[in-house]
Amino acid sequence: MKTTQVSLKFPTQFSRYINHIDEVTFEGESLSDLIDELETTYGNIKDRLFDEEGRVRPYLNLFVGKKNLESLQGFHTPVNEGDRISLLLSRAGG
Repeated sequence: MKTTQVSLKFPTQFSRYINHIDEVTFEGESLSDLIDELETTYGNIKDRLFDEEGRVRPYLNLFVGKKNLESLQGFHTPVNEGDRISLLLSRAGG
């Protein structure tokens, strides 16, 4: 398995759970591998990001580069060296 380094952009509400890191090196090739690494290192990441059925919580948007996870291959989406992973909170209102 290859070692991949990506940058992370998480809102303050979530970055505190990963010690406010903005880059991570992990063993793997997919978004799933990255999430597993964060879960192993920091714990409780999956519970905060995903519902009981394994879907991204409705108030969150997860991006690889500029593409929403929903329009990609889900958690099997390949992650390449230097990619930027972003987590954004959904906003509603009028």
